[in-house]
Amino acid sequence: MQYTRWTSNLWRAARPAAVLITTIFAAGTLLPAASLEGTVHNGTTNQPVAGAKVDFIQLQQGMTPVATADTNPQGLFRFEGVEAFAGSPAMLQVEYAGATYSQPVISPQTLASGIQILVYDASRDKSIVALKEHAIFLRPAAGELLVIEQISIENHSNPPRTYINPEGTYLFTLPGEPRDGWQASIEGSAGMPIPQSPKPLGGNNSFAVTYPIRPGESNVRLQYSLDYQAPFQFTKPLNQPAEQTHIVTPGIGVQLSGDNLTAVGKEPTTGFAAYLIASGMSVVDLTVSGEALATQAEEQTAGSEESGGLVVIPDAATDRRWLILSALGLILLAGLVYLYRD
Repeated sequence: MQYTRWTSNLWRAARPAAVLITTIFAAGTLLPAASLEGTVHNGTTNQPVAGAKVDFIQLQQGMTPVATADTNPQGLFRFEGVEAFAGSPAMLQVEYAGATYSQPVISPQTLASGIQILVYDASRDKSIVALKEHAIFLRPAAGELLVIEQISIENHSNPPRTYINPEGTYLFTLPGEPRDGWQASIEGSAGMPIPQSPKPLGGNNSFAVTYPIRPGESNVRLQYSLDYQAPFQFTKPLNQPAEQTHIVTPGIGVQLSGDNLTAVGKEPTTGFAAYLIASGMSVVDLTVSGEALATQAEEQTAGSEESGGLVVIPDAATDRRWLILSALGLILLAGLVYLYRD
């Protein structure tokens, strides 16, 4: 495979994680302007949407709208006095046919060119969605197993429609009781991760994400930690198996073993390792051994403690190192999948 194709595929797969990191650090702020305008358009009927309510949400103020506008018969909306909200990322939201549609406003170019918010008619036909890839990032260290999951869901409906199901658009089961709770989010083509509160499905740590799946690709992300002691049996049921399931680890210091597990390669720069789970499996059953190497921040903190000096307090970026590390791992995994796939 040529290098250009490798980098192109890697960037295509990396864009959701890159946008996630950008959003975390609030890269880009609103350009002061007298007004902000755009349109709401129905992507199913290819018609403007009249009478839609558009909420302007400033992310640093939570999810409460700071301004609201309605669309006219041509689907046009307009916010006046946007300069009052300058200085932090924001997004626009529209409720339509049982689904919420979000459009990030995190760059000056967005305001300069205007905004189009695409909405769609709804469908409960589950055949319009397919689970393409399930990536699981595992990092064992210091008695803790960090787990990050990313599930890529493709809505291939034609004409495009949004898949909705109050009983759950994605079902999952955690492999055990998390140490300190867990987090879930979903990200669509707009590139904005939306926190989720999946509903319990009964016992055995099973839950359902009910967020509507829009046309195109959406990514569900789960993050949690488990108590770890090597050798560790990682057993995770797959409520909805994907077409491909991969495991990625930091590589050096971490060993995986198990039936139906095939090593597919390592990323040459970082040593991150990827594995393929045999297709058709309804459970991931692995033995995890070893520990990942300490990060630079961890080594600095340990050194300060041993020397009796001041303990380094991680800044906001370091405090989120696991989230960034997981995004990096998923980027590298995606590249490895493209490189070694048939």
